[in-house]
Amino acid sequence: MKKQKISAIIFDIDGTIVLLPIDWNSILIKIKSLSPVSTKTFLGFISRYYGSNEFRYIHKYLEIVENSAIDAMTILDNADELLKKICKYIPIGFVTMQSRSAAEKIVYRMELYNCDKFLGVLASREDASNRVEQLAKAIRSIDINPNEVLFIGDKILDGIAAIVSKMNGIVILRNPRTFRISDTDYIDEDLEAVGIPIATNLAEALAIAKDIYDLPIDISIS
Repeated sequence: MKKQKISAIIFDIDGTIVLLPIDWNSILIKIKSLSPVSTKTFLGFISRYYGSNEFRYIHKYLEIVENSAIDAMTILDNADELLKKICKYIPIGFVTMQSRSAAEKIVYRMELYNCDKFLGVLASREDASNRVEQLAKAIRSIDINPNEVLFIGDKILDGIAAIVSKMNGIVILRNPRTFRISDTDYIDEDLEAVGIPIATNLAEALAIAKDIYDLPIDISIS
């Protein structure tokens, strides 16, 4: 059977290729201190209050925190070396729920900006209130059929967003506590049923992509 053609790979940033040392509990405390905000999570806040004065306040505050954290960020799974190899063969771009300034600084630090097929930061927190809208914006900007794009992220939501966006997806779940979320439901079973593979690191995700989509990419680290 002929394998699915992939013309570009889009990556999430924080949690997928790097890890920023941000105290998210303190961010949530600041969000919950705002009146009349009523939300339990960061992504829930962004989605519900996007474009509001409360959103702009938290966005600006967090932008400073994010940019300050970059000096202490952890590059996950040799992502800088892997992605510099990948973008010799296939266009790569990024979406993120971080600020654009932080995201662009991260890819600059990783020396990805001068890659042969670097598409840049395609969507950030300023551009859309949720991952589905970010992926839609990214697809419009690169003008590639969604079913020829692979999205790699680190959240279950990333897999769902890929499906909704009619894209291919792989989810990286590092050190999962458990795949069982109730007496009758397992995360890995649900994702497999809708065609979203699970990897435990970036190299494994790219190996899965290479196998499933027959991508001509070098994923070795010498």
